[in-house]
Amino acid sequence: MISINYAFILVILNFVLLLIILNKILYKPIKKFLIERQKKIASDIDNAEASRQDAEKLVQKKENELKASAEDVRKMKKAAKRDAESQAVDIVKNAKDQEKKILKDTEEQLVHEKDKVMKEIEGELTGIVTNLSAKFLSEKMDNKNDQNLIKKMLTEREDR
Repeated sequence: MISINYAFILVILNFVLLLIILNKILYKPIKKFLIERQKKIASDIDNAEASRQDAEKLVQKKENELKASAEDVRKMKKAAKRDAESQAVDIVKNAKDQEKKILKDTEEQLVHEKDKVMKEIEGELTGIVTNLSAKFLSEKMDNKNDQNLIKKMLTEREDR
C-alpha cells in the first residue's frame, strides 16, 4: 500500500510557503525594478533619438546658414569686382581726358609759339630785306660786290 508520508507533505508545504514568501519579498521587487529599468532604458533611447534628431536639424540649419554666408560672400566679391572695374574704367577715362587736355594745351602752346616765332622772323626778315635793299641800292651792282655784301651781312647777323 501506499503510505502518505507527512514529512513529504510538510516539505511540499514549506516549499510552497517559501515560494509565496520569496514572491512577495524578493521576486516582485526584482520584477518591479527590472520593469522600471526597462522603462528608463526605453525613455533614454527615446531621449537619445530626439537629441539625435535635434542635432541633425541643428547641423542642417548650420549648413544652410553656411551656404547663405558663402552666397553672401560671393555676392560681395562680385559687387567689389564690379566696383573695381567701374573705378578702373573711370580712371582710364579720366586719364584719356587728361591726355587729350594736355595734348590740346600743348598744341595751343605750339601754335602760339609758332605764331610768335613767325612774327619775330617776319620782323627780322623785314629788317634784313630793308638793309639789303638799302645796301644794294647804295652800291654798284656787280658780282664781286654782291658776294662781299652778302658776307658782310652774314657776319653782321652772326655778331648780333
